[in-house]
Amino acid sequence: MPNRPKLKITFLERVYCNQGTYHFMSYSKKKKAYYQPHVKPPIRLQYGIVETEEEKELKNRVRIPEKVQFAEQKIVGTLILKKIDYKNVSPLKANHMERIKNNLKKIYEESQLSKSSNKIDSDPDSPQVLAVTFNYNQTCIDRIKGLDRNERAWDPEKKQWRIFIGCFDEIFDILGKNIVLTKACYENLLKFVIGRYYANMAVSKMGKLIIRESWYEEIDDGLFDVEILPGSTLANSTEYPFEIQNKIQHFKNLISQFTFQRKPYSHQISGIEFLMMNSQCALLDEMGCGKSFQIASAISILLSNHLITKVLVVAPKSLIHTWQYELSLATKFSYQVIEGNPSQRKKCLDSSSQIFLIHYEGLRLEQEALEDWVENGETMIVFDESQRIKNIEAKTTIASKLVRNNAKRCVIATGTPIANRPMDLFAQYLVMDNGKTFGSNFSLFKNTYCEIEIIEIPAGRRKIRVEKFIGVKNSQALQKRIQATSLRRLKEDVLDLPPIIYKDYFVELSAEQKSFYMKVRDNVKSEIELLSSHAFQSQKNNIVVKLLRLSQISSNPFLVDKKFHGTNSKFNELDSILNDVFEDDTKKVILWSHFVENIKFLQTEYFEKWGAISHTGEMNLAERQVSISEFQDNPSARLFIATPQSAKEGLTLLPKDGRMKADTMIYLDLNFDASSYIQSQARFHRIGQTAEKCLVIHLIGQNTIDNYIRRTLVDKMRTASLLVDNKDKDFGLQESEPMFMDKENVLKLFQDGQL
Repeated sequence: MPNRPKLKITFLERVYCNQGTYHFMSYSKKKKAYYQPHVKPPIRLQYGIVETEEEKELKNRVRIPEKVQFAEQKIVGTLILKKIDYKNVSPLKANHMERIKNNLKKIYEESQLSKSSNKIDSDPDSPQVLAVTFNYNQTCIDRIKGLDRNERAWDPEKKQWRIFIGCFDEIFDILGKNIVLTKACYENLLKFVIGRYYANMAVSKMGKLIIRESWYEEIDDGLFDVEILPGSTLANSTEYPFEIQNKIQHFKNLISQFTFQRKPYSHQISGIEFLMMNSQCALLDEMGCGKSFQIASAISILLSNHLITKVLVVAPKSLIHTWQYELSLATKFSYQVIEGNPSQRKKCLDSSSQIFLIHYEGLRLEQEALEDWVENGETMIVFDESQRIKNIEAKTTIASKLVRNNAKRCVIATGTPIANRPMDLFAQYLVMDNGKTFGSNFSLFKNTYCEIEIIEIPAGRRKIRVEKFIGVKNSQALQKRIQATSLRRLKEDVLDLPPIIYKDYFVELSAEQKSFYMKVRDNVKSEIELLSSHAFQSQKNNIVVKLLRLSQISSNPFLVDKKFHGTNSKFNELDSILNDVFEDDTKKVILWSHFVENIKFLQTEYFEKWGAISHTGEMNLAERQVSISEFQDNPSARLFIATPQSAKEGLTLLPKDGRMKADTMIYLDLNFDASSYIQSQARFHRIGQTAEKCLVIHLIGQNTIDNYIRRTLVDKMRTASLLVDNKDKDFGLQESEPMFMDKENVLKLFQDGQL
């Protein structure tokens, strides 16, 4: 080491040497001398640093600027690792660059609406430096420190991070979409990405601006190719081409020549036209409008005129008998039910029948055989109660999609397409039209039509990202797409049915019941208070189970504690209501409870007095059908007691003798399933109901969880009604603000005495 002047300096302090260059010196106590430490070359990551020509010339001279000068760095992605000459690299393709620009624009525009304290600005003295500020968050700080040391620096005076602009992807990923992006920073980012930062990279490696684009990308709202929809508001249009009008008239003629076994309503004729005109469609008529009758009639006409050669009807197991009845009335063609053990199912599949009936579980088991059967002919597939395939990841949904792929026609039918959230629509429509209505990207659908918050839950050393549904967005565009390929009629618009009157009976719990309820309630509250917000989210399912235990106590404490022998206030109130209703000897009553033990107890309790009949999921199909027939045909069977889950779909709970009337429905308890609630009411509010009015009674435990469940039901049903019907329907339940299942809201319910 050459002689240098002995100056008192500190580490990283600049000294002027007689060679005329700047150095930084370090003092060795062991050697008692100053020395120039070894200089580490720039770290070459995937987004590495390229040395400028000046840096190469001054390789033996180390200069530490007062501030990190990011402007001297050039980031070119994988070029360093590939050892490609930077000057010979072509810029990114125009279409990919356009995607990046569009995503940046969406990020900027959405950030202008944000009130977040997370801010990304540009350094006024250096356009290639991001000035990043956010509220203290150790996780974010640790992740920023994980960036290359040449690409980030902390400014203690301004209390902000100074980040190289090429790291915007990482910063965006760290802070999330809830940021404020300044206009100056946005403009500098646009200038930067035009350069060669993304040059010569595979599309899948273009950085998180592309990976995260689904946060901002939207489904194209332009007009798409839609077949005409007879029966909808479009059907009366005179603007259709002559060929289409001629096609409509042709199908009308075929329908007029068809011999119906029972006279159809006018809306059912329109529905049959709709089904015949559209090879891929959704029949979303409200329960009780006769969807199965319309579909069975359309099947018969299409088969008779050789427009299709075979049909597969997929329905819940409990509705196979209903479909057998409808097909026997509508068509002369034979049908085969695919059921039994594997060998029996195989024998059924070898049948020469043109119509196959199968339940959803059977479809999954016989997927491959049905794929071949569908492919070999001009096949029509019907998915009845299609909300059964709302889960995009479920095996039954996947099997349904694979079987449907080679069918010429496909119909989905349900009165409750949105059971809980708009996400319920996606899988049903994907199966129906292979992505024509909503595309095939589920994440894109969610981010276009659903407000979603991402919550990170600690799981050991990792963090699990959980989606929390907040609400609906772009509702008009969503409605437009639903209506374009669907037909939906409400009972109130097409049938002369009596109005439903809703009544809430608030029942004060007995002293023993209330004491038991409060004890369990306080235990649940204490458990929740001990959980962190993240732990609450990770254990949400367990918490729901514990909350439902409170619902059981409100309904019948014996369900939770077999030693309970106190007074059950709801049973007393129920007994009083039934005595009043049955004073009219023409009345029948339908009673619902979500707990099977309640059904068994009440059926035994009321059997001798009112001929009570039970209907639960524990009973086999034959036993359930006997219960339904007994209630329909036997005047002495005046009380039908069932769980909504077992008797919610496709059943008619109306007497057939013309004298008796089933116009009263009682809910001993409610649960969070809005679909079951709506469907269960359609069992008596449907074609054939002759009463002047229908009464629905809810028994609500005063100051219990029943209130919270009811409010949750209202929110779900109102969302579904607004999207599918474009109406804010009155469901007879108290209106309230939407409730979100998080720790703060649940504890607030406890504090307010609503649980």
